[in-house]
Formats: sequence, structure tokens, C-alpha cells
Amino acid sequence: MDDFDEDLIRALQLDGRAQFSALAADLGVHRTLVAQRVHELLASGEIRILAAVHPRAVGLPIQANLQLRISGPTSPVFERLSEFTNVVFLSEISGQNQAVAEVWAADREDVARAVRAIQAIEGVVETQFSLYDRVLRRLRLGEDPEAGDLAFDDFDIALIAELQLDGRLTFGELAKRTGRSASACRARVLRLLESGVMRIGAVRSRRSATTSVLSGVGIVLRGDAEGAAAAEELLLGIPTIEFAARTLGRYALIATIAARSLADYTDIVRRIRAHRGVRLVETWVHAFVWLERYEWSLDRLARSRGV
Repeated sequence: MDDFDEDLIRALQLDGRAQFSALAADLGVHRTLVAQRVHELLASGEIRILAAVHPRAVGLPIQANLQLRISGPTSPVFERLSEFTNVVFLSEISGQNQAVAEVWAADREDVARAVRAIQAIEGVVETQFSLYDRVLRRLRLGEDPEAGDLAFDDFDIALIAELQLDGRLTFGELAKRTGRSASACRARVLRLLESGVMRIGAVRSRRSATTSVLSGVGIVLRGDAEGAAAAEELLLGIPTIEFAARTLGRYALIATIAARSLADYTDIVRRIRAHRGVRLVETWVHAFVWLERYEWSLDRLARSRGV
């Protein structure tokens, strides 16, 4: 992977339906090169372009980060965790702990049940829990939608179901699959995107060998509000940070860095450590991503209508 690929994938993560001509203009290359490389990345499985629905829109407003210490063989634990329907991200990591799992839940009782079930898995000997208080950046999902934008109808659900399989389907293709007109499909897709309920972007195959380094940081702050706000601003000013959240638990902030190299990762962590509002930074590298789930079943979407 070279810098052009990284820039192209980053642009597609932000807008998976961007026109090749617009991408070419932004990247300063010819449209033909962009079209060829996007097709190659899709064909190789390096990326998929899919619709993601915001967790609040599917009735899952509570999100938590779990770090697990595992004793003995790790694969059976990860295989068991992969079966949990409310685990949306699961990664094998370096360091003192061996796993990171992100859990989405309907309420605090729901997340408590999930945590207890995970703690009961044979081989899990310790669980470190952080509840997301406020998500500051979520590359694949964007800002929280307004409460009034969270209701779906059957047409919305049909469109989302198709776009979860292929986010670059044309409006004509969507019309054939949903039985509606292309103009109706266009208007409804744009409404879903503008509301923040749905976002369409590239999802990387984290298992492919690339030069990028996916890592996590847990940040303990010094305590003053001004320093905390400045630390959040620092994180949001780093383009390769894909996710950042204010949390309750061991850390005040958790972030995910998609660095372009080990040197880039080291530089970013040094900048965070040097910030006046930061007391402590703990880091881990995502060595193998077992699961990254953004799609939801029709049943789950249908039950979310009117939330």
C-alpha cells in the first residue's frame, strides 16, 4: 500500500459513494486511475463499501469498550466472542491484555448481561470495562443523529438492506431491487445520509498485509476541564484517528489510530503523551481483527421503527 492508496481509502471511508471525478480532483490524479484502483481494491477484498446504520437508530444507544486478559489458548475465546450478536468489533491485541471488544446494547441491563456472559467464557480471567460517555469521532458512523431522524419505514429498510451489501449501487439498481423509482430512491438515500442515520463508506480488510498500523490508546487526564477539552481537541485534529470517545472507567478518553507506518504511530503517541492535559497514555496494537460488524438484519431494523 502506498500513499495514494491510503489517501484514496481514507476518502472512500468518508464518502463511499463519491464520484470518481470528485475523488480524482481531490487527489490530484486522473479519473481513470481512481476508477481502476477502486475496482482493484474492491476485487481484491482490501476494502468493501457498505452502509452503516448508527447504533442509536437501531435501538442500541449504550456502547462499551472491553479489554480482556486471556489465559491459555486465545482462539477458542475469540471464536466464542464472535458469536455474540452485540459484539460489533473484536480484535486480538498486543500487550498486557489480549482482546478488545466493543459492545452495543439497548440499555445498561443489556450491557451488564453481555459483560457477565463474556466474563463467564473459559479462558477470560480479567475484564477492563469502559463505558462510552460521548463519542467524539466515529469515522464510519459520523455524528449522532437527531432524535426525530431515528424512525424508519419499509422503504428505508429495503434501501438500507441493499446498501449494507453494496454501498455503491446506483439509484437505478436500487429502483429495480426495491420496486420504487430511481428519483424516489435518490431522495430517500440522501435523506438518510443527511440525517446521520446512515453513512456509506469503505471498510478495510484489517487482515490483509498492509503498511498501516491500527492501534488503540487509553488516556488518563490530569483532571482540569480546560486540559481535558484541549486533549479532546488534539485528538480531533489528528486525521488518522478513526475513533475517539470520552469514557467512564479506567480511561477518560479512548482512541483508535490508523497510522500509515510504525514511525507515524510513534509520532502520534508522542504528541498525545506530551500534551499538558494528559497524565498517562496506555497503548496497544490491533494485531488481528476478528470482527468488524456494521450491518444489521432486516428484523433488527424493522424492530427499530419508531425508536
